[in-house]
Parts: sequence; C-alpha cells; structure tokens
Amino acid sequence: MRFDLESLQVLVSVIEEGSLAAASERQHIVPSAISRRIAELESDAGTALLYRHSRGVEPTPAGSALYYRAKRLIDQMQEISSEMSEYAQGVRGHVRMHVNFSTMVQYLPGDLSSFLSINPDVKIDLMEKSSSQVLRSVEAGTADIGICSEPGAAPGLEVRPYHVDRLVLIVPHDHPIGAARHLRFADTLDYDYVSMPLGASISTLCAQSAEQAGKQHKIRIQVTSFEGLRNMVAAGLGIGLLPKASVKPYLRNSALRMVELDETWAQRPLSIITRGYAALPVPARLLIDHLVSRASAEKLA
Repeated sequence: MRFDLESLQVLVSVIEEGSLAAASERQHIVPSAISRRIAELESDAGTALLYRHSRGVEPTPAGSALYYRAKRLIDQMQEISSEMSEYAQGVRGHVRMHVNFSTMVQYLPGDLSSFLSINPDVKIDLMEKSSSQVLRSVEAGTADIGICSEPGAAPGLEVRPYHVDRLVLIVPHDHPIGAARHLRFADTLDYDYVSMPLGASISTLCAQSAEQAGKQHKIRIQVTSFEGLRNMVAAGLGIGLLPKASVKPYLRNSALRMVELDETWAQRPLSIITRGYAALPVPARLLIDHLVSRASAEKLA
C-alpha cells in the first residue's frame, strides 16, 4: 500500500473543506483531478474514505484514521521544509531555550556570546520564565533546553549541573545587621524586605523559610529585577536576598553591604534540563556541551 504526499494533501483538504469543489479551489486543482486522486487513494486503501451526499462529503472511519495520520505527516514535512530553508539561508538550525531570571542576568550572556562566536549560524529563541515554568516547558516539548533552580524534574527529563547560585543578604551600609559576617535567615525577619515578585524562586524560598521559623516575611516593596532590588536596598527601603554573583560587582563604592546566609537552602544549584540529549537537534547538543564546558572551566579557575 503506497500513498503519495500530494494525494494525501488532497484528502486533507477535501475532509477539512467538506466538499470536492471547495478542496479544488484550495488546492488549485480542477475538480476532476480531485476526484481522481481520491479514487486512487480509496483503491490503494482497499476501502471507501468518504461518504458522498448532496451536502458534500464527510470521512468514513477509515477516512478519519487516514486524515489524522496524513495531517501529522504533512505538518512534519512542512517542519522539514522550514528547517532546510534555514540551512539554505545560512542558519544551521535554531534552539528553543527557556531559563529562569537568575540564569538570564548572570551566566547566560557570556556563555551565549562565546557559543555564537563559534557557531554564528545558529539561531537561539530565548525566553525568561520562572523555574517551575521552565520545567513545564521542557516537559511539554516547547523548549529544547531549560535552565532553572528546581532540579526536581519529572521522570524522563535529564538534569546536568550548570552553576551554583549562593544567595546572600544585602543591606544598606548603615543597617543594624550590616556589620555581621554571617546570619541565620530567621534573625533577619524582624526587618522589612525588598523582594522579587511572588512566585519567583527566591521569594518562594523566603516565604517557606519564614513559615518554618514561625515568623512573617515582611515585604515592604516588590521589584521585578535584581538591579531594582539593589537600588531599593541602597536607598534604605529594606533588606533583600540576591545571588552572590549579582551583588559582588556592586559592593565597591556602594551604599550596600553583603552578609552571608548560614542556610543550606542558600546554595541553589542551577541545572540544565532536557527531555533527552540524544534526540535533540545538533545545535542544541552543541549548546549544552558548551554550557557544561564553560561552567566546569569556571569551577576549576
């Protein structure tokens, strides 16, 4: 049994349009040619694919089964055509990448810059999402690569280490706890906080830890960026938690002080999440290898 792609496209059009005449207009083929292709398909299938009546046509059970498989095949062929078109235009492929905010602002800019300097014809579709959204995107197949701070991934997802975020406390330079070198999180909860939005992984950690300590996490202001949080703390509007790598460059000649947190949860592994390395497009595998290599080199430096 052999079906050619053009005949399958005709069948899809006929079923979706509900008539041979409408399918003829859609496919730019005369109605007699439409009828002939349907007849050939039915002959090859050995069964009727359409019910014909005065109002048009509708698929038989066999026609419906073939329609769904043909539709999937046509979509796949269109994807192949699109991908090959990118190759022809000099783009060797593209990678869909979803990462959390911490990764986006700290580690990824330098890593992507070095990767694209080596692979200039790769296109990267990059989106910032919360860690939980990153996991869902990879699981659903809407992202080839995810990077997040929640490696409790669903079965079937692969996890590779990337960087480790160490959360630290930042306070105004004249704050009462600014002279401390180390503090437990519970000892900071008498003071107002400048916080990332609710739902952000840092905010979730703070809320959970405050609840465990039997205290309230007093949020005075919420901001949507690390820069905004640093500026609000420097202005004396509260204290806050941020990844150490996003704080250290701003301490010199700054109105900020940094205090280490004596909490195990302050160490947050950032992980590269994929559905399956072997099944990924070559550009995605190259990018993963590059990210892992850069992270490993930085740890040894």
